[in-house]
Amino acid sequence: MQDCAQQPLLEVSNLSASFGGTQVLRSISFNMRSGESVALVGESGSGKSTLLKTIAGLAPKALRVDAGGIRYAGQDVLGLRGKTLRAYRCEGAKYVFQNGQESFDPLFSVGRQFDESLRAHGMRADAGTKLELLERMGVTDGERVLSSLPSELSGGLCQRVALAIALAGAPQLLLADEPTSALDSDNRKKVANLLRKVNEVDGVALLLVTHDIELAAELAPRIMVMHDGEIVESGSREEVLERPRDPYTRTLVESVPKMERSYRRVAL
Repeated sequence: MQDCAQQPLLEVSNLSASFGGTQVLRSISFNMRSGESVALVGESGSGKSTLLKTIAGLAPKALRVDAGGIRYAGQDVLGLRGKTLRAYRCEGAKYVFQNGQESFDPLFSVGRQFDESLRAHGMRADAGTKLELLERMGVTDGERVLSSLPSELSGGLCQRVALAIALAGAPQLLLADEPTSALDSDNRKKVANLLRKVNEVDGVALLLVTHDIELAAELAPRIMVMHDGEIVESGSREEVLERPRDPYTRTLVESVPKMERSYRRVAL
């Protein structure tokens, strides 16, 4: 029997899925270890977000898994239902949406929605806990933020609050779906730096979905390239970006002008 300590945190094995008879995921296989950071890149419509939502247990009901499976810490994700599925989403893998403001109900204050999330994790929804979590994400005016409606906050601020909520239950895996694509340059850098801190300092595994190859290079030592529902290339960022084997990968890399080859990162 394999030692549990040696098992990958996340295992996706020969996963194929379809919408209405159209295959959208084709024999996807990869593993992730605890604390690892991996980026999944590719153009819009390649199946990246569908894969991420399937891993998170958030796939649309119309999606049919035709073959393969997903295991998290040895647990069959596709077989989870009810309380066990909610526990997986709270304590195992947390999903961060593309647009921070869309993560919240527009009718209720951020603080009220923060309370609901903390209670779902079995945590105290007191002001001190919420302010501490927000401060970790660089939010210094937490009281104002908590009393605000989502529409009263900037996209970058909403994304940082969404990250704070996602990390409230100390998950082991963060599933980030295009987390910076709706942000301006300044907020993009702030959120990217927070994601790197969560991964490198807090030890949370990060699976990043993005079409931004430079962001992938900045945050992930390992990159997978997805095209038409398949992973066509996988390897270290140096292998994938400097010595791409697949023609599609070469096209992606060549589309980025003057890519920073040193993969320099912003200091923590």
